Amino acid sequence: MRRDGPRARRPGAERAGLDRRGTTRGTPEENERMVQTADHPSAGETAASNPLAYSPRLVKALPPLEVRGRVLKPYAMFADPARAAEVPDPAWLGERAAAVLGEGLDAGDHPLGFLILHYGCDGDYLLVSQWYDANMLKHWVRGLTPAADGSTTTAPLAQRDLVACVWELEVMRFERDAWVNTVLARGTLDDDARAAYLATTFSGWV
Repeated sequence: MRRDGPRARRPGAERAGLDRRGTTRGTPEENERMVQTADHPSAGETAASNPLAYSPRLVKALPPLEVRGRVLKPYAMFADPARAAEVPDPAWLGERAAAVLGEGLDAGDHPLGFLILHYGCDGDYLLVSQWYDANMLKHWVRGLTPAADGSTTTAPLAQRDLVACVWELEVMRFERDAWVNTVLARGTLDDDARAAYLATTFSGWV
């Protein structure tokens, strides 16, 4: 699959709480994974070779969403910055995320996480991540396919071991640092830590 985007200027990123690298450096069980690296062929799609090339992609932070007992920080990512006006309807995005997540929280789940809606060159993808057991992350990846009736279906990828592409990993790295600095460094997930985590977002180029 080709996921190289048009070349774009790289203006300064706008965010709250952390810089892009942060201030500190060092549900179906079959779909829960720890972080690896890859691209996203959708279910039933034949994988194609990606070019060894890189062009920045635009990321926009969206208002938090409440989904099945969790609060998620949504990000929209654009291979084509001309599509940046296509901000998803919050209700629609919440429904897509709810279709991925289980009915409620399991033991060890934290009610916080993030999601990435990636408008790619060859299709759209939804990545949903939820913090678990203090310092771990549950993660689901789905392809989004428009149906004939105008609705959108979510489906697992053909290659189910995939976790993220290089652009999405930048957002995940930011979220890792946000979690460390606002929650783990405090040693508690109280209301102040929760508010600090939700207020720490990224918008810019990756």
